Amino acid sequence: MMQPISFTDGAWLNQPAKAAVAADRLTLETEAETDFWCRTHYGFTHTNGHALLFDMPDRFVSQVRFSGRFQSKYEQAGLLLWESENRWIKAGIEYADGRPNLAVVVTDGRSDWSMAPADEQATDCTIRMTVTESAVIVHARQRQKWQILRVANFVSRGARIGPMACSPLSDQLEVTFSDFCVGPAPDDPLYLTD
Repeated sequence: MMQPISFTDGAWLNQPAKAAVAADRLTLETEAETDFWCRTHYGFTHTNGHALLFDMPDRFVSQVRFSGRFQSKYEQAGLLLWESENRWIKAGIEYADGRPNLAVVVTDGRSDWSMAPADEQATDCTIRMTVTESAVIVHARQRQKWQILRVANFVSRGARIGPMACSPLSDQLEVTFSDFCVGPAPDDPLYLTD
């Protein structure tokens, strides 16, 4: 069963200048040129995005709901599963190709990036990551049922997780997070019915 997590119990990775943290709500404003990316295609490595992280057991499921006005190229928010500067996964909404997308970046020495169109009429999004003994499974939910975004070949080794936001080519993206919770990984984590 999922249990709510207080945002006040987290530890910042790259704390933004503007953030309001309450037990049930986190609002932050991104700073300029912030991102999480490692080498692939662009050649650079950035680990200066904003994230509020929480210690987790080896196997778990976590999800967070968030909303923001994504308008500039590469503005993004969602969940970050963070192990180190070379091993992490981020998933959420990212603005690219002139529209918001459901995006996942998996990094294990190098980053890769996958996207699917987001529901542009939805006012918020929930991202869920399930960490199993052999994979990380990423789901998204907007106005409809859960959608599988990725089954990543990623075995977590003491990672932390939490809400994240970045603005690589802009600044002042305001994002509000709520309904952050965690629980044990279910027996069948792939097809969600709740």
